[in-house]
Amino acid sequence: MKRFLQKLTVSIVLRVVHAALVELQKQDSRVAGEFKRMPEGLSYSIYTGHQGPQLHVMWQGGKLRRLRSLDKATCTLHIKSLPLAFRLFTGQMGLAQAYAAHAFTMAGEVADVMRLARLVNVVEAYLFPNIINRRIMTDIPKPEVCFLRTYGRVALGFLTCRYKLSH
Repeated sequence: MKRFLQKLTVSIVLRVVHAALVELQKQDSRVAGEFKRMPEGLSYSIYTGHQGPQLHVMWQGGKLRRLRSLDKATCTLHIKSLPLAFRLFTGQMGLAQAYAAHAFTMAGEVADVMRLARLVNVVEAYLFPNIINRRIMTDIPKPEVCFLRTYGRVALGFLTCRYKLSH
């Protein structure tokens, strides 16, 4: 049961991270700037342990599209286990702590990896309360819009099926 709940939670968080990136591209100048500099076809895959939830996204046509799978992503993040992914995606461990603990491996160009890290930091600043952010981040990005607005846009996006899979 514990594994099932961890898998469900990680799956939901991955979907919310994608949705938050889509919405923050329109609301936050730092996220918009990262996407503006992103080359067409840049793709990221996130794997969470053996047979755990996955996220595959590609920057295509000015949009961050969520895909069912990718043959070869530009940048790949492999989190070593589902329990580690659960800790990372629920704010119990920050990206820097996970890196120090060798909780994941990455493949791809350093610039693309750093772009992903910057985007994740901004998303965390919006999605997690400051009490958690202070524990998992050394430099907390200041939100440019109210986090409630972001949550509202993400919820509305899910209700209207705005984040469906692309083929």
